[in-house]
Amino acid sequence: MSVAPALAMIGIVVVTIIGDWFLKLASMQPGAQGGAQLAGGMMMYMLSGIGFFFAMRHMTLASVGVLYAVLTILFMTFLGVAVFGEKLTPREGLGIVFAMASLFCMMRFA
Repeated sequence: MSVAPALAMIGIVVVTIIGDWFLKLASMQPGAQGGAQLAGGMMMYMLSGIGFFFAMRHMTLASVGVLYAVLTILFMTFLGVAVFGEKLTPREGLGIVFAMASLFCMMRFA
């Protein structure tokens, strides 16, 4: 896998995480007051879909899936801990270690 598609995947994940951040903010609002944040999250998800279209031209679907999943786990964990003050449990930490191992296996043996 070349560097450009991997960098594109990082960009896709960052856009997706921004969308997740908007959705989290919307979910914290009472009633239907989070409409603007919900719309922002939906727009970010749409942009990530366009990015996937271009990334899949250069990577296999399996590689895209594993790289996206692992990067999303890492970025979402950081967002939850650093921004929203969530605690990381040992089981979640172990899951992150296994996710990283899956990325290593995919890149090493593919």
